[in-house]
Amino acid sequence: MLIKVKVFPESREDRLDVKGSDKYEVFVRARAENNHANIETIHLLTNHFGRGVKLISGGAKQNKIFEVFER
Repeated sequence: MLIKVKVFPESREDRLDVKGSDKYEVFVRARAENNHANIETIHLLTNHFGRGVKLISGGAKQNKIFEVFER
């Protein structure tokens, strides 16, 4: 399953908001340097879905596409 995620680095808290069936907003305290914000985003998505998540596109952009692995 592919999902669209808008990431907000350097936020006040780590939080995941569901905006639709395949759209999410993720707020992370990590900075967008050295892949830190992406790593925290993957951690939040993994906890939310309870399974593996992989960044597909948008590594250096705010809008990203992730793949959520099937069980």
